[in-house]
Amino acid sequence: MGELEDMKTQKNRLMALCLTVILAAGTLTGCKNTKVVVTTGLASNELFRIGDVSCMMPEALVYLNNQKNQYENIYGIEMWEHDFGDTTLGEYLKSQVLSQLGQMKSMVYLAEQREITLPEEDQQKAQRAAAEYFASLDGTEVKKLGVDEASIQKMYEDYCLAQEAYNRITEDVAVEVSDDEARIIELDQIFVEEETLAQELKSRLDNGEDFETLAANYSKASKVTVNVARGEKSQEYEDVAFDLDNEEISDVFAADGGYYILKCLNTYLPDESEANKEKVARQEKQTRFQAIYDELMADTISEYQERLWEKTDLTDYEDVKTNTFFKVYESYFGDGE
Repeated sequence: MGELEDMKTQKNRLMALCLTVILAAGTLTGCKNTKVVVTTGLASNELFRIGDVSCMMPEALVYLNNQKNQYENIYGIEMWEHDFGDTTLGEYLKSQVLSQLGQMKSMVYLAEQREITLPEEDQQKAQRAAAEYFASLDGTEVKKLGVDEASIQKMYEDYCLAQEAYNRITEDVAVEVSDDEARIIELDQIFVEEETLAQELKSRLDNGEDFETLAANYSKASKVTVNVARGEKSQEYEDVAFDLDNEEISDVFAADGGYYILKCLNTYLPDESEANKEKVARQEKQTRFQAIYDELMADTISEYQERLWEKTDLTDYEDVKTNTFFKVYESYFGDGE
């Protein structure tokens, strides 16, 4: 389990460069804000270019083979034999790597446009990380991947610069979240599909029957007691829920294809609400960052040498066993540094 968690941490750091912001931009070939041109006009080993930021094949091969080997170490080489319907696992992995690289290079381009550079300390870390990782490669791997120590250092610098760009752009974004915006409430709920049954249950509640007992016997909801934050339920549900006082029971209302009755147990859960305030603030920062990202990328042309990636065959790299590129990065740039 430890190895699996390490892999998830390493992969998640790249995928979380900009959290949902960059994920919203989509893959290189499906980016909603970038004009993508499929071309053969790039250099022979240049996979794609976003603005003036290039991704060369050696970098793509390092990402691809490291992730392939991480999967194999955990699940075994037999995983490649499984049927995944319309696509092979290898093609799926290639599409994921292309997406990750496109997202990261978009951030590098954004950093350049806003004149964001790596601090000298991080440049030195990238140099040391590159030396360590390159030393782990054997001669066959160096030749197959087409890398040298300088190119590995540039990969680490770009990886780090993407995160630096997001941090620098969002650090000055002042976000104020009110207690009410972040408020999490605790409710008991009854959900049924028939209005007549809902009205009958409401009458029984008005006559003093126990809410939890009726909910346990009649409700179709998966849980009786729930904590609710704004944005998690339908608007009809939230309009009623957040207007209740402690111990107040709502009228019957329609939502989600059925009928609800709610009872408020607590109008404000302090610990949960405080944690949610931080979450809401992060989401607001991401929203504002997305606006900056969209504006920049709207007129940015990306060129993609599709055929070069299509003909990349994982079986050509069976003697490339390296799997520590992301682990080395974490050792120098992780939270513990």
